[in-house]
Amino acid sequence: MTKVVVPQNLARNESIVDVLQAQGVEVVRVPALAPGAEPKWTPAEIETYFADADGFVGTFGRRITREVLEAGKKLRVGVSPIIGTESIDVEAATELGIVIGFGATPENLLGVAEAVVMLSAMLIKNTPGKWDAVRSGGWRVTEPGHMVMTSTIGLIGLGNIGSAVAKRLQGWECRIVGADPVVTKETAAAFGVELVPLDQLLRESDVVSISVPLLDSTYHMIGERELALMKPSAYLINTSRGPCVDEEALIRALDDGRIAGAAIDTWEQEPTRGDNPLRTHPSIIATGHNVGHSEEVYASLPVAAAENVVRGLRGEPPLYVRNPEVLPRWRERVQRLGVVPIEAR
Repeated sequence: MTKVVVPQNLARNESIVDVLQAQGVEVVRVPALAPGAEPKWTPAEIETYFADADGFVGTFGRRITREVLEAGKKLRVGVSPIIGTESIDVEAATELGIVIGFGATPENLLGVAEAVVMLSAMLIKNTPGKWDAVRSGGWRVTEPGHMVMTSTIGLIGLGNIGSAVAKRLQGWECRIVGADPVVTKETAAAFGVELVPLDQLLRESDVVSISVPLLDSTYHMIGERELALMKPSAYLINTSRGPCVDEEALIRALDDGRIAGAAIDTWEQEPTRGDNPLRTHPSIIATGHNVGHSEEVYASLPVAAAENVVRGLRGEPPLYVRNPEVLPRWRERVQRLGVVPIEAR
């Protein structure tokens, strides 16, 4: 029988189990880590859960490492039910020929894009200051903000989310600049974006929004040096991954008035510590890694995760593939495992 490993508690995603079991799949649950336990797999756990597994779905509170993937001789698909895949060694999976699906549903991507546009307008118009004035018993502020029209919006990363932000900013009559090492000027121009070097983007933008995955190259990509390049009147938005921004450097920049404010949805540690100054900073819009979430997003993720894993098990690429470069190697792997890829039937 085909075997898929899932966390003990899939929260909103229990319907994934129903779909798998209806397909005749054996679902094996991994118990949650005990409080204070080291977030690593023991050799016994790897053998028990992954040695004969055909797939896995979920985030387990510990990383799916190369060691786990190498032990799973039958593995042909792994699925993150959310858009983040930091909990999986995707590079190792690609080398081994294992396809990784993830929750890049339109509702998920476009929800974040809508939020970035909303946050850009709120920051430029000094909405945080206006809120604080009324909440503290006052009325109007002396700094009313500016128009989005004629502002420069800088987008770091022009993938699915960054390009969707650019499309949604069309008609606002603002200048949109972007920085992305793998995007051509022609592709950026198709989104209405002027492709520029990162340093130029930081110097010229009124709002800098980050839409990149967390990689070695993007860890603390916004730190002391980068914040120093920004205008004192500029704002930072992070809806990507918390560690892309050096929070300590950001706190210093805000306290020193070197940038005007920020919107932080993703944090270096999640949930962030209770005494993190960014939680209550007067120049911050702070949300808990959910600013783009909606009922539509929550409804789409379990459906996509179930479809991703079922497709992968039967030799068909998942709906949303995190490592598309793996597909030729993956097809060879599934054929060795006795599964004929859909394309070859």
